[in-house]
This record gives sequence, C-alpha cells and structure tokens, in this order.
Amino acid sequence: MAGAAGYKGGGASAPGAGPANRTAPEASRWKGVNADMADTYNGYCVKCREKRDFQGEVKELANGSKAAQGPCPVCGTKMTRMLPKDA
Repeated sequence: MAGAAGYKGGGASAPGAGPANRTAPEASRWKGVNADMADTYNGYCVKCREKRDFQGEVKELANGSKAAQGPCPVCGTKMTRMLPKDA
C-alpha cells in the first residue's frame, strides 16, 4: 500500500462541499417557476424534516397525476405535494 500514504482524497471532505456551506437557491432555479406564484400549499421538506407552507404551482406529472411543486422557503429544496385527481 505504498500509494495510499500520498492519497489526498476529495469529495465531501473538500472545503465548501459539505451541507453546512450550502446556501438556499433562488426560486428561479427551476424552469417554469415564476416570481409571482400565487398558490400556497403545505408539504413536508425532506431536507429540513419538517412540514412547511410553500408557494408553488400545479404541474401534471409523467404518470398523469397532479402535484404542487415549489421551493422550500427555508432551505430551497424542491417540495412536492400530491393533489387530488379533481384538482
């Protein structure tokens, strides 16, 4: 294992790569999201692990069901709330 001593590594241990150094992205990051979104939905943010109200728009998913999608107001992760079929 002579080559292991000089291994510097990389990846998540690199400065600035950890989750603590990330900033919340702007809402314009996702295509089709306007700055004047009107509808507010309640959903679960998987990154914050909390239920939050978020502003989003209704989209039709690939399987034909409808869902509200928008950014988490705290961390910026895309949140999705499944909607009833009649929505």
